Amino acid sequence: MGWLLRKPSLSWFRQAGWKQRCQAKSVWQWEPLAFAEHPLLQQGASDTVAYDRVQTERRLKPYKVTVVLPIYNEQACINETFDAVLEYARYHPTYQFIFVNDGSVDQTQQRLESRLAHCQTEQMTLASYTPCRGKGHAVKTGVALGAGDYVCFLDSDLAYSLDHLDRLLDELKEADIVIGCRNLLPGGAKGVHPTRRLAGRVFNLLSQWILALNFSDMQAGIKGFRMQTARRLFAKQVLTGFSFDVELVYLAKKQGCQIGEIPVSVSMHHAQKTSNVHLLKDSLRMLLDLFRIRYYDMTKRYD
Repeated sequence: MGWLLRKPSLSWFRQAGWKQRCQAKSVWQWEPLAFAEHPLLQQGASDTVAYDRVQTERRLKPYKVTVVLPIYNEQACINETFDAVLEYARYHPTYQFIFVNDGSVDQTQQRLESRLAHCQTEQMTLASYTPCRGKGHAVKTGVALGAGDYVCFLDSDLAYSLDHLDRLLDELKEADIVIGCRNLLPGGAKGVHPTRRLAGRVFNLLSQWILALNFSDMQAGIKGFRMQTARRLFAKQVLTGFSFDVELVYLAKKQGCQIGEIPVSVSMHHAQKTSNVHLLKDSLRMLLDLFRIRYYDMTKRYD
């Protein structure tokens, strides 16, 4: 079971009594995410009909863009991220921002709840569940809640600034999916820890060899989709861990989607962040994931 934190809806106020309205005017409410166990949010799901129904039920406002920020144990930076998103949202009223808490065990959820309770916008919501299921599952949950014509996801520490979203949306006018690529910009990966940079290069070389994906950077935590494309791809998604976005790119190529790239650069503050990458262990895990993608395709799991 998961939960969604948001302000009471207008329809709720119309149906509620006078006493309930007075008590709830400034209160954000947790409501059950009954579809957190929906087939679309489980491995290998392909029920796009039910997914469309969820999309319709969650269309609170005519947002154009949904931005998903998956979160796991980010208490150190979540206030800074919240401030940046809140400021950006004020100047982008057609953008919806969904924080998805992937079973954090620190104070991330509590800090977000407190900030949301005091802000005056309905553009920002928090979905939360336990236990941790991986970044891929968190992004899929955010997509299921999205109401925009386009959907993007960003790393919650804003390793790639919100300013990249405008360029991402411009490219989505021509492409079905857009990948942020650090290698398209001189010094784009300057803020990446050397260990992570090496692991990324190895992973991309393996991806090109095993999956025939001719993209030089598929691990940047910024990607965008047309919503209809996202529905098809996430319905076929199996991996929920480190390599989920490469699986999405592979599925996009398999389905004949137009894939675009934009240059992105790592924020300078991200250079100070401690790397959690374990080169040998994570490289082996990524290698296994690539072979899993190939195996799933060969066994028709993606059909």
